Amino acid sequence: MKPTPRLKRALIMLSCASLLLAFGALASGETTDALLRRYPYDPACPWGRIGNGKGLIVRCITEAEAQALRAGAVPVPSSSALPAASSSAPPATPATSATVAAATTPAPEEPTEPDAGAPTPAPTPSNEKLEITVGPVTADSGTLGIGKLGAARDKYMKCVNDNGGLKDASGEVHVRFMLRQKGRAEGVSVAKRSGVSAEAARCVSEVVDRRYVGVPAEPMVGATVVIKFAKAAK
Repeated sequence: MKPTPRLKRALIMLSCASLLLAFGALASGETTDALLRRYPYDPACPWGRIGNGKGLIVRCITEAEAQALRAGAVPVPSSSALPAASSSAPPATPATSATVAAATTPAPEEPTEPDAGAPTPAPTPSNEKLEITVGPVTADSGTLGIGKLGAARDKYMKCVNDNGGLKDASGEVHVRFMLRQKGRAEGVSVAKRSGVSAEAARCVSEVVDRRYVGVPAEPMVGATVVIKFAKAAK
């Protein structure tokens, strides 16, 4: 059957619409969600991450935390450990003289132990002059410089001095983070530390957070920066 003029016009209009849709998809590019789905794992936080419930990353979790979560959740008390309801409670029995004597006799005092949940004393601040080396930055894909990370040496030194100082002649902190196209460090966490306290290492990671590093080669790349400390020669 020979196509009618109206059918020809409909076919031409359908072809033009398909071409316009194809060019629009190419011009708009892939969405961020589509780019993120390329990765079969989290390149910045290999053990998982903690969010604030508003779409922002608070920090990466450590391997030990991931293993603890995998081992099981917080134990829930069994029904036998719960107090019985008042309707099903057995009737009280009359107290005998023996039970009364036992109730009135004070129990022997046990030696008290220090409270495990008591806060530890704050570390003594130090005013020691430190030599600080920032870098290198090791990216999971491509290469990166230190960007603006090297401009915060005074803040890194304050983190160490305010939290106990160096334990030895030198120390270092490895900070793990991820980068998107804005080039700023996100989702920071302490990957490794030596010669400094946990508080000092956490403070250093907070200084790294949101600082400009550089635009990565991929839409999202994980990276690690090493920050070294050494006591200055007197």
